[in-house]
Amino acid sequence: MDTKLGWRGLGGGVALGICLLLAPQARAETDEAAEPMAAVFDLPNPPEIRSVRGLLDTTFVAKLGEVTVGGQTFTSNDYNRLYIPPTLRVKRGDRIRLQLVNRIQPADVEIDAPQPTNIHFHGMDVTPLPPGDNVFVRVEPGKAFNYDFLVPANHPEGLHWYHSHLHTVVDPQILSGLSGMLIVDGGIESHYPEFAGLKERVMVLKDVNLPGSSAPSRFVNGLANPPIRSRPGELQIWEIGNLGADGFFDLALEGHEFWVLERDGNFLRAPRKQQTLFLPPGARTLVVVRAGAAGRYFFQTKAVNTGPTGLPSPRARLGTFIVEGQPLLTDAQARRLERPAANIAGIGLTGEELRTMPVAKRRTFTFSDAADFSAFYINGKTYDEDRIDTTVRLGDVEEWTIKNAAGELHVFHLHQTSFLVKEVNGVQQDYPGLRDVINVPWQIGKTPGEVKLLIPFLNPLMVGKFVYHCHIVGHEDAGMMQNIEVYKPRSTTAELWD
Repeated sequence: MDTKLGWRGLGGGVALGICLLLAPQARAETDEAAEPMAAVFDLPNPPEIRSVRGLLDTTFVAKLGEVTVGGQTFTSNDYNRLYIPPTLRVKRGDRIRLQLVNRIQPADVEIDAPQPTNIHFHGMDVTPLPPGDNVFVRVEPGKAFNYDFLVPANHPEGLHWYHSHLHTVVDPQILSGLSGMLIVDGGIESHYPEFAGLKERVMVLKDVNLPGSSAPSRFVNGLANPPIRSRPGELQIWEIGNLGADGFFDLALEGHEFWVLERDGNFLRAPRKQQTLFLPPGARTLVVVRAGAAGRYFFQTKAVNTGPTGLPSPRARLGTFIVEGQPLLTDAQARRLERPAANIAGIGLTGEELRTMPVAKRRTFTFSDAADFSAFYINGKTYDEDRIDTTVRLGDVEEWTIKNAAGELHVFHLHQTSFLVKEVNGVQQDYPGLRDVINVPWQIGKTPGEVKLLIPFLNPLMVGKFVYHCHIVGHEDAGMMQNIEVYKPRSTTAELWD
């Protein structure tokens, strides 16, 4: 089975190797000559806005500005004229109050006229009703909208994100730069307190169509091959998110491994050691990296096969991991990666628990493409904002089978909750963590690719109308999205009375 079609790198065990340095991979000539950019000494984190005394209160203006991405300067529409906008950091129980002002104008890339917009808080288990995470809000040019909602006291801690989500213009607006990281803090302190003082890197991955370029480019924090520095033996926390529109990232760090603590905003019961990190559009992961011997190592995305009709996703260098200086003695700290997370009860619902719950209903959804790629379908239908496609009772766990009858990858995403991936193309998956995006493999011959998911519709906050769709957002804009409504069941007495 091609593991790119499902979760990557599940083998390996959790024994921490004594040797810090693996054999370096062969280097292409083009990489040998590629020096890290001189203008940056070390990869900077995006700016941050943190909650203060339980409130994160800020204003985002979506507007035209001059940005520099990958060393090239041009005009684009971004939040507060920042291609990599601020990381929003909150804690459980906080309130988010965000005013969005729409001043989108024609730019050098993607947008040639004013457009309506909005914001979706991807991965957040919050209300879909306005003024919460409601993707049906329409902020017209020159207008503003005030988002105002609470982060539940038991909300999953980890990496989430925000981005524009107004149907038909999602792709150009995210490609312009209208996306950033949102982190519910506290997971490291709760589950791995030994790592609380480690250096944290926020790595925002995006794809962008640079002016004059014939193919998308991919960068980390908007920089071309930045240096990423560490001392030998040092442990660092990397908070990585694919916050782009359509691009795939299959991350590898030469001579090193990743220890995954969290995926799509959901901490695991125990760390998972992986050689690569496969992040389709919308995916996030929090990992620990332990630096090896002094030297320079490639940080890259490997080539991704997106299917016979999919868009190319070639290998690309993202940065240079520079290990130098006085070594750090971190053996005892690194051995913490061999043990399960502390305070497992504080993680919330886990895959192990979800597997034991009874399934109330099973459904099947088929993703497909028009022959000329002018439209994209779910169960033969393109999106209609006024149509409710799926109705679910609050308190149920459902099993959804997502089929892909196309010749390219599609990426399933459901708002307001995470899910467990049970099977990919009939193969049982042993990855125990919950996710909120998953690749659906392409059709081979006449056999569609498929994934089976367990979805918990348990949180009372999700009552209302929201959406599920392909998170290759160009496909969503062209119709590959449907509406779901979760309702609170009436009492047995009321049902009998009716």
